[in-house]
Amino acid sequence: MKNRLLILALLLAMSGTGIAAPAGDRYKNFLFGADYYPEHWPESYWEPDAQWMKECGVNAVRMAEFAWYLVEPQEGQFDFKLFDRAIEVLARHGIKTILGTPTAAPPKWLTNKYPETLAVYSNGQPVDDQTRRHYCYNSPIYRRLSKRIVEEMVRHFAANPNVIGWQIDNEFNCHISECYSESCRVAFRQWLKDKYRDLSSLNTRWGNGFWSQWYTDWSQIDLPFPGPAQQNPALMLEFKRFISDSVISYQHDQVEIIRRQRPDDFITHNHMFKNINYYDFVRDLDIFAYDNYPCFWEQPQYGVGAQLTLARGLKGRMMVMEQQTGPGGQTYLLRSPRPGEMSLWAFQSIAHGADGMIHFRWRTARKGAEEYWYGVLDHDNKKRSRFEEFKKEGLQLQKIGSQIFDSKLDSAIAVIKDYDAEWVFDHQFFTEEVNVGSQFQHFFQAASEQKQNIDFIGSNDDFSRYKLIFGPHLILMDQKLATKIRQFVEKGGVFVLGAHTAVKDRDNGMTDQTVPILVGDVFGVERDEFQCYQKPSKDKNSIRFEDGSTVPVHVFADKLKLGTAKPIGQWTADYLRSTPGCTENRFGQGTAVYYASFFNLESTRYLLSRYARVLGLKPLMTGVPKEVEVTRRVKGDQEYYFILNHADSAVKVEPGAGFSDLLEGKPAPAAFTMPPFGYMVLGRKK
Repeated sequence: MKNRLLILALLLAMSGTGIAAPAGDRYKNFLFGADYYPEHWPESYWEPDAQWMKECGVNAVRMAEFAWYLVEPQEGQFDFKLFDRAIEVLARHGIKTILGTPTAAPPKWLTNKYPETLAVYSNGQPVDDQTRRHYCYNSPIYRRLSKRIVEEMVRHFAANPNVIGWQIDNEFNCHISECYSESCRVAFRQWLKDKYRDLSSLNTRWGNGFWSQWYTDWSQIDLPFPGPAQQNPALMLEFKRFISDSVISYQHDQVEIIRRQRPDDFITHNHMFKNINYYDFVRDLDIFAYDNYPCFWEQPQYGVGAQLTLARGLKGRMMVMEQQTGPGGQTYLLRSPRPGEMSLWAFQSIAHGADGMIHFRWRTARKGAEEYWYGVLDHDNKKRSRFEEFKKEGLQLQKIGSQIFDSKLDSAIAVIKDYDAEWVFDHQFFTEEVNVGSQFQHFFQAASEQKQNIDFIGSNDDFSRYKLIFGPHLILMDQKLATKIRQFVEKGGVFVLGAHTAVKDRDNGMTDQTVPILVGDVFGVERDEFQCYQKPSKDKNSIRFEDGSTVPVHVFADKLKLGTAKPIGQWTADYLRSTPGCTENRFGQGTAVYYASFFNLESTRYLLSRYARVLGLKPLMTGVPKEVEVTRRVKGDQEYYFILNHADSAVKVEPGAGFSDLLEGKPAPAAFTMPPFGYMVLGRKK
């Protein structure tokens, strides 16, 4: 465990000094393709598959991420010949391979021989080993066997020029995001011992005198199993941090092996799940990959857009390793994409920073848990509408891929995402209406409607790149974050803080300071008291601004005592009536805004519009209806505008003259009508 903490310390130091993991030299072009499973199909399929892929503009596939049973059929016996042959067939048609390390689905011989490698539920029941993702990150045996299969795999393909990248495992923390095994119990105690050193310090910082939980030996500390009452908030937060560090450490084992033998290959991992601090997690990677399944969302335009923005914010760019192609389902069945939506959603990913697009999957599985998860081809191997849409998309990306590759989204607006704070709300959730994750969809939707690029950033990121920053749910405050907020505002930025913010220290405990702790002078207010409205909260109060605009309360209402701040909005109801509901404080050259409720869609729309106007932030494009999404990517002096019609009806767009239609290779008209689910990529010089 000490080695794991050293790894994490090194990664943090690399981030703080601007040093990144080495970029894979083989990732120099826009990647387009599909997830491919040659082990599922007769070898006679491979050559026709490669020919059809080439016809569609495919230049990369991912494979092997679930093939441990095949490449190590018995313990210590390795056979990669099937993948040698498949990679060679694809390579003859100009298609490179991204290999997945196969550790997300251990073979049956492993879990039967070593049952201690299984993850364990909080009730003490080991996870069943007949699915996937059923292993424990902290099992010494599983760590050893994982490293061995990766070492053998990397050694075998070390000289293969047709392998260009590696995906570590698959979807960490999908299905199960907490483990209560004996291995985790031992590792958690060591993790705490390495962090705190002194047991008295841990007891004091956690406040363990409450309910007589004072530890006298490290062995008394346990994982937070279910009990008759609630666990200590400090314990719960540290458990989440421990889970995240365990995943990061487990991933690092594999990254280290690949870097040593394949230094020019890029390394990635795919998708975001609970209990991982992805700002720490991605420091080991060259690029982060998102798995994009819009049919999981009621409103994919905004829900997916927010997730793509989060994924891009981790490294500044990303790729998509699994893009929804057809209907999706296991025991459930999602709706089918309507004609045109598959490619619209793919281009939405690209519009938000994707430098690679891999569709899931090439051919639909005939057996197993995902036989209802449709790919480019159906079970009968017939070319149908999805094949033609996939082909159109691939040929379009052949035209523009090299132009847009490595271009960046430039944003003046950011929202801070603090994983520690979110984990605090996981335990102390207050009411069922509090959903920290939904805040980011609200911010994304408000920015998208107003045609602004927006970033979601970590508290350690560079604030100086932005003019307007929102801080939702920042319940934890420390001197480092407080100093960054102070300096940002002093130098001319506008920082908007939400209710119940800066309440606790990083140990998840209350302090003797006045809320908002450490930043009260910046915002010029004190929180006098608060109200937590029970659901439905929306109609129980509202804030009316001096311009006549009104926004409804969302759960929390802080009662504020003014210092140097001036009120710009007042509560309209309850005992809070006529007291400040939103304040501004001039601090240095900037403005610190305290919004005395949790953010909802109405408040984010109002506040983003108000301060974008104050700061003179112009929309990316005018003459575009609300339902049409616009983003801008920039490279050098070239701007790329992605225009996406998420409506099921035609819409008129009037961006003005001076643009080139990059997909059609001709000047774009000043006004045009977009079909349902249509998309365009326009270019112009700055």
